[in-house]
Amino acid sequence: MSEESITFVRGNARLEQLLSDPERRARVDAIREGMRQTDGEHAMGLAMIRQAADLTQQDIADFLGVSQVAIQRTEQRSDMLLSTLRRYLLAAGADLEMTVRWPDGRHTVLTLDELDKTR
Repeated sequence: MSEESITFVRGNARLEQLLSDPERRARVDAIREGMRQTDGEHAMGLAMIRQAADLTQQDIADFLGVSQVAIQRTEQRSDMLLSTLRRYLLAAGADLEMTVRWPDGRHTVLTLDELDKTR
């Protein structure tokens, strides 16, 4: 086995070296901006929507005719029916628009009320 000289490069120095390439820097900046936008889009969960409306879990529960525990569980769920989401948002005094984006750049905006009419 031959002895080779291994040079240690600190992570930050390597990152600076990689980002000195303008094309790579532009790609990284674009990815970071996309991540910031995505974080902002997903930052508000149901509990935050309720709090923004200055409502308690009990307020929502009373409006929907369910228990406070049911609302607590709903707020912790990562997957739910659109009808459940619609009822929760109505109880909070909010509405939801969804944007459907097509590969060719077209988009369609749907509201939960429109989806409810299709049943």
